[in-house]
Amino acid sequence: MRDFLVGIAPDHWPAFVCALLLGPMWLLVRRAVGAAALRQRWALTPEPTRWAVWLLLVTAVVHLALPLGHAGSPVLTMGFVGSGAAFAWLAWRAVAGRRWRAMSALLLAATLVAYLVVAGGGEEPDQVGSATALVELLALGLCLVAPRDPQRTVRRVLLRPVASATVVLSTVVVGAVIWAVSAAGHDSAGHDSAGHDSAGHDSAGHDDAGSHHHGEHLARAQAGIVMRPGGLPPTPAQARAAAQLAARTAAQTARYRDYRTAVADGYRPTGRLAGLSVHFEHRGHQRDGRLLDPSAPEMLVYAVEGGRALLLGVVYQMPNASSPGPAVGGSQTRWHAHNVCVTLLPPGFGVVSPFGGCPFTAFTVTVPEMMHVWVGDPPGGPYVDHPADSWVRQRLAAQGLPL
Repeated sequence: MRDFLVGIAPDHWPAFVCALLLGPMWLLVRRAVGAAALRQRWALTPEPTRWAVWLLLVTAVVHLALPLGHAGSPVLTMGFVGSGAAFAWLAWRAVAGRRWRAMSALLLAATLVAYLVVAGGGEEPDQVGSATALVELLALGLCLVAPRDPQRTVRRVLLRPVASATVVLSTVVVGAVIWAVSAAGHDSAGHDSAGHDSAGHDSAGHDDAGSHHHGEHLARAQAGIVMRPGGLPPTPAQARAAAQLAARTAAQTARYRDYRTAVADGYRPTGRLAGLSVHFEHRGHQRDGRLLDPSAPEMLVYAVEGGRALLLGVVYQMPNASSPGPAVGGSQTRWHAHNVCVTLLPPGFGVVSPFGGCPFTAFTVTVPEMMHVWVGDPPGGPYVDHPADSWVRQRLAAQGLPL
């Protein structure tokens, strides 16, 4: 739950709060004087339709409340208010026993497409946006997959599997786009924030406490990545501490330029020796109780490509997930964690779904916080989220050692 709240963009909080108030508001309306007709109609409403009504109402409340956080564009405000009112009207038609499925399906599909277009254009798919998309997908399923009809005509028999396939395809497409945009935005935000750090400014930028429209994914629990919020700019003492840690790390790990030396010292690769981010971990260092020790980092990172290997930097990791890493450099030295899914059927690991959860038969585990420190003066400084691939390849060709 904490990760979900961290992943809410600041201008979406009003919509989130209003959605939470929908239940109490519904109870007040049902108990109000003159609501007897509403109670009677609700009692006659089939159970699947009730679920659809609730989903449409949640979507309506979120859309009606979004202008409270997006007050800058009259056109956007009109779009939110219009769609919210339309969803509320369709929920009323469903309770009243009138036709609602076709119109609701069209409006839901249009809303989902619009959200994906906006997300692809730079809007961060935060937790409220992702959760609302999931609600809309569930409502779309209830609209398209109608209850079984006792009159089993050929058209009706064929319509159900087509509708079901459409819902599944829509869910896969929406989830994949949200996941891809979140991951790409996280990477670009890491590069941008580290660039600001190296210049001595706020690594989070002014927008860390405000708008989320500039790729600021650093405080979001999206795509399995949980970044610690940036906070205030580092003080002069914190900036000096960060520079000292980076310098000591570069000096102490110079002996590991040849990965064979690292292997001789107890480091083991976590995967294949191929790629621009091959991690070597030392299990003994992960349990030795030493934190931010440049002489004994928990992991080393190499680039391995074209028959050459290059030491890129280290990963400092906390011994357990309950202990936050010491921010010796303030917002300049950010720690992050990963949410992974552990599944028993079949056994294995994976990342969280684009909607912030794990698949069926799996549960979420948050690994201990970690922090990268890069050597070789990459663009953006030693605390960039990850050096640019072009810089890594250029340096690998010039300074990499043969395998």
